[in-house]
Amino acid sequence: MTKKNKKDLNYYLNLPWQFEIGKAPEGGYYASVVGLSCYSGGNTPEEAISNIKVALEVHLEGCLEDDFPIPEPSFIEMKATGRVNFRTSKSTHLRLIKKAQEENVSVSHLINDAIVKTYG
Repeated sequence: MTKKNKKDLNYYLNLPWQFEIGKAPEGGYYASVVGLSCYSGGNTPEEAISNIKVALEVHLEGCLEDDFPIPEPSFIEMKATGRVNFRTSKSTHLRLIKKAQEENVSVSHLINDAIVKTYG
């Protein structure tokens, strides 16, 4: 590949990078870029995301300067159908049935409400 055709920093920054964020054991939040050895953190989730974006730019600049390969993000296209199937123990299933009957709703409705309350 010649220098004229070489992908530049702007190309890489505009790829659909996926970030992971979570609570750090020592406090605050960590952030990383999926597929790269690029990490950062912050006191809040917003700060961690802001910092990982800066870290990504620095990481990409370094790779380009040193002519290191940069793996591009790859994603499996997901289509939500609104249907989720999973297995649970018979005892848990029975408790769900009883709770759904108490609340006069279906088991699916009960589980959906729990998911929405937990994950938004």
